Amino acid sequence: MTTEHVSSTLTLEHLWQFSLQYYGVREVKEACLNLQNQFHGNVNLLLLLKWLDEQSVRFQSEDWHLVQACLGRTEQLLHQYRDIRRQLKHNVVDSLYREALEFELSLEKQQQSDLVDCVNSLALIPHDHEPLVLIYCRQLGAEHLGSIFAKPINELATR
Repeated sequence: MTTEHVSSTLTLEHLWQFSLQYYGVREVKEACLNLQNQFHGNVNLLLLLKWLDEQSVRFQSEDWHLVQACLGRTEQLLHQYRDIRRQLKHNVVDSLYREALEFELSLEKQQQSDLVDCVNSLALIPHDHEPLVLIYCRQLGAEHLGSIFAKPINELATR
């Protein structure tokens, strides 16, 4: 196994734009929601891992815990807010619900910012083995979703 370090051009804006494009694929969106709701997976982490897979880079295996730990600052707040927003969905006017959804998106973006900062502090190495998204899905017991996420982005039909 090589430990040659590679450079990455990961910025919050790169990850955010990639996420919007990738999540915009209906099959991906449905799989992400399934991963989140049925397997308690983190969609922002999955999107980061997919971005790394598409760049053919990865972090060292021993750094998984560091990447997952960087979610701690926003994860509980995001879960709590998402639950509240879901409860409000049918009980408030559309404009208030849209504002709640926008705030949730700002929390999502903050979480992605934390992930970007974390990954940019790690040494990245060339990646030509099993996709990180498959490894993550296996960790969650959601192997069947891994086959969707492992498809190269250019093979997916958008919207």
